[in-house]
Amino acid sequence: MKMNNGKETIIELDHIVKKYTSRGSFFGTHGNEIIALNKISIKILKGEIFGLVGESGSGKTTAGRLIVRLEKPEEGRIYLNGSEMAGLKGKGLKDFRRKIQMIFQDPYQSLNPQLSVFDTISEPLVIHKIGNAEAREDAVWETMKSVGLSPPDDFVNRYPHQLSGGQRQRVAIARVMVLNPDFVVADEPTSMLDASISAQIFNILIEMREKSQVTLLFITHSLSAARYLCDRIAVIYKGNMMELGSADQVIQKPRHPYTKALIDALPKFGLSGKVNHYNTLLPVEREASEHEGCPFFTRCRVANKTKCSLEIPLLKETDDSHWVACFYAENG
Repeated sequence: MKMNNGKETIIELDHIVKKYTSRGSFFGTHGNEIIALNKISIKILKGEIFGLVGESGSGKTTAGRLIVRLEKPEEGRIYLNGSEMAGLKGKGLKDFRRKIQMIFQDPYQSLNPQLSVFDTISEPLVIHKIGNAEAREDAVWETMKSVGLSPPDDFVNRYPHQLSGGQRQRVAIARVMVLNPDFVVADEPTSMLDASISAQIFNILIEMREKSQVTLLFITHSLSAARYLCDRIAVIYKGNMMELGSADQVIQKPRHPYTKALIDALPKFGLSGKVNHYNTLLPVEREASEHEGCPFFTRCRVANKTKCSLEIPLLKETDDSHWVACFYAENG
């Protein structure tokens, strides 16, 4: 997949396959194999906010966990700055752990309840032996200010149970950013927060990118959040790449029926004038094909029952850097 904007690639997923096996039944039958990611290829450019969008179970969180090496793929390769991650050992692996960080979805579970805010944020500096005690304290103070935990004196001695959900997520972001990472996976960091707090967290992420030149992978189920934050968006469905392009291309000129269905699902409160309704989603799923056809076939209103049930559409460029995996994308 070519890139024409001249920016360097920081993270590349090359034909990644990740599988899981569901639990067997009480009577000892074996579980079914589930393909979480099916030959996914993505290039994330330095300095961008890249959005990975899909409904629950689409495989987007799995992609993030693979990048930070919490899990390993069955097939394919993942590269950091052109070097394959699988070969990292010793000092190279330790440097990777510092440069690549993850903000988890649930701030209630991602923080150690026995550590104060100060200890939580300073812990990564201690683990990576960065600075002396005075330098670490200065770094913690500055990072807390940057994420809106100000004045820091009001928060450093608190514990997670003494914080609101938004404050906990700010602590989680500060714990990541205190290391000055090159790349951050933000896995639905606002899914448990209300709209006003979510907007504040979005602005913190944007400021992170502007001030620190950090690259972000923003994982979300919300196309509206992705449009607000992201430079480019990839839409995945059941582990398959459906569409990839700039945020404006994907939102304003969607080509895949699944992307159009996601847009139709967005709230339209307060909108006046003409509102597009693509109506690409079947009200009732059709029977699955016996053959390995398009993964969206059972839910797609515009699918050709013969072609789409028999063949898998490849991801192809339809416009400049706008990629779609659909036989009928040219129909708009």
